[in-house]
Amino acid sequence: MIGGFGKSARADLVTGVNVTPLVDVMLVLLVIFIVTASFVVNPSIPLELPRAASASETPPDVLALVVARDGTLYVDGRPAAVAELPAAVAAARSRLAAGRTLTAFVSADVQAPYGRFAEVVDRLRLEGVTDVALDTRPVAEAPGR
Repeated sequence: MIGGFGKSARADLVTGVNVTPLVDVMLVLLVIFIVTASFVVNPSIPLELPRAASASETPPDVLALVVARDGTLYVDGRPAAVAELPAAVAAARSRLAAGRTLTAFVSADVQAPYGRFAEVVDRLRLEGVTDVALDTRPVAEAPGR
């Protein structure tokens, strides 16, 4: 009886795998992924959007335009000039499925120059984009509603 007090050598063998450490590591990795993904998803252009009661989520198949506080125009997240809008509209139309119309989604900071915003919307209309959505954030519900 080597190695035990009456137990057989076969009873000391580990026949199962302890998955608890593996699950712990995977949960930690999941938490790290969720936290870092929230930093990546947040927009890199700081905006203070106006509030509206009819605010909703942005559809994924639109041309996204941003007018920043200083009047800088961003097209799909990249700085651009108003003169570059025709090329951006043409590229967005080429990505659309057949039979769909192009929607421009304009986000403008509340402190952005109104003239710049009007210039962007006017240029979109000249390019034939008649469906223009304005980005807002939801109004906090009033206590009595």
